[in-house]
Amino acid sequence: MKNQFILARVLSAFALIGIANAQTGSGTLAVTATVQGSINLTFVTDSSGLALTGTTTSTASLPFGNVSMYSGTVPTNVTKTIGATSFSLSTPFDVRVDLANSASTTYTLTATLAVADSINTWWLGAIDISAAAPHALTAAGVFGTAVPYTFKLTVPASATAGSISNTINFTAVGG
Repeated sequence: MKNQFILARVLSAFALIGIANAQTGSGTLAVTATVQGSINLTFVTDSSGLALTGTTTSTASLPFGNVSMYSGTVPTNVTKTIGATSFSLSTPFDVRVDLANSASTTYTLTATLAVADSINTWWLGAIDISAAAPHALTAAGVFGTAVPYTFKLTVPASATAGSISNTINFTAVGG
């Protein structure tokens, strides 16, 4: 027992000598961040509308496919209206605007057709956006709610057959 006690004291002494000779270093890391408010705008397939490609993203599309005035199949959840000099395709879609790290309580939403179209007529609800100028859709939108809008494309019977392609740019600004 006495030998075990002496051995323990000797080992403790060597351990203390090792600690006393150990190299040490220290440092601090400062962390800073500036949190800024942000808005996220996404497009969502409306429950009674054409399925969006890219639903729940900010870069969705409405894939109408091949359409014609007098024949063909109308895509699911699309309304086709035939007039004397044109036909229209319409479908609802939803826009959702979310907010983070901001005291804004509402937002304004505008839509602008990327390239003016002098042949076809592009509608959002009752607003003709064909001229490619900004058009106000709402002045006091509620964050976190999917709001339905109806898109309608009117194609004149005199238009040449071919592809129709354009982009509608939406902008939400917190108020």
